[in-house]
Amino acid sequence: MEITLKRFGIDGLNVKASGRLDLDNAVEYGTKIKDFIEDNDEEIKTVTLDFSEITFISSFGLKVILELYKQLKPQDGVLKMKNVPEQLLNSFKMVGFDKFLIFE
Repeated sequence: MEITLKRFGIDGLNVKASGRLDLDNAVEYGTKIKDFIEDNDEEIKTVTLDFSEITFISSFGLKVILELYKQLKPQDGVLKMKNVPEQLLNSFKMVGFDKFLIFE
């Protein structure tokens, strides 16, 4: 899995990855994002996850997304989901993530 992290604006981070977000890749995905947020000198409050090249998400991948949301929430941060394919969007809706995540 290739993961690209890019800052935008004053407090934003765009994350783009490709492939499957499953047990094998989800830990690396979550760790890279969390480390980037924690190691950055300037506070990151908006994280946008681009799912245009994600083909599958497992329950473990969903757990990683939930952990990112929980990391951002105490500082009034926002987690946005962008370009989510319909089949993956259905997975997010099925577990209720559409109630607290922003889908663009």
